Amino acid sequence: PESIVYAAIAAELDIIAICDHNCAGNVDAVRQAAAIIAEDYLHVIPGMEITTREEAHLLGLFPDVQQAMDASEELASLLPAAGPGGNPFGKQYLMDYSGRITGTVDRLLSFAANLSLSETAQLIRRYNGLVIAAHVDRPSFSVISQLGFIPEDVPFDALEISAAGYARGGQDTYSHTGHALITSSDAHFIENIGDARTYFLLERPAFVEIKLALQGACGREY
Repeated sequence: PESIVYAAIAAELDIIAICDHNCAGNVDAVRQAAAIIAEDYLHVIPGMEITTREEAHLLGLFPDVQQAMDASEELASLLPAAGPGGNPFGKQYLMDYSGRITGTVDRLLSFAANLSLSETAQLIRRYNGLVIAAHVDRPSFSVISQLGFIPEDVPFDALEISAAGYARGGQDTYSHTGHALITSSDAHFIENIGDARTYFLLERPAFVEIKLALQGACGREY
């Protein structure tokens, strides 16, 4: 968590979202690290990157840690459990803000949840979250790659274009959809934090401000 915060500061980011796959268990550790190290200079939005039954990735961004954790706990019941031998892909650690290991997750987080795309969006909404289609331009694990289209019955708050796709102008492909378009680093390694970013015009760094910006409401923009 501390390394993530220092990397975000070095990249001159004001807001980051922590979106581990199918679990929000480490969100609060990063939030605490940011409060200690950066005080008010870095805002952490709780989130998850959820794999649906179709093996499409959806980002859920939540107003606070508790709602993210409640969504995470509900999702855990819909993921396969690790067997007696543990997770064959290795330990899935939970940490405190200093990086001390406090536990492990016993669900297989790299697997798909037993929820359809629409049902996953409904889960995120139950906890007042924003629903974002992750890296829609990628040839795997995206709504487009798995379904072939953007479903009209799923209330996306935004579509995320991958960092590489955005650099190539890939956002133009989706400008006709009427959805807000964002990009992010989707960093799986410390050195990739800040590789891509979306600029917002906000009154202050906060979840509710991001929500307004994606709606183009009250003078907020992205």
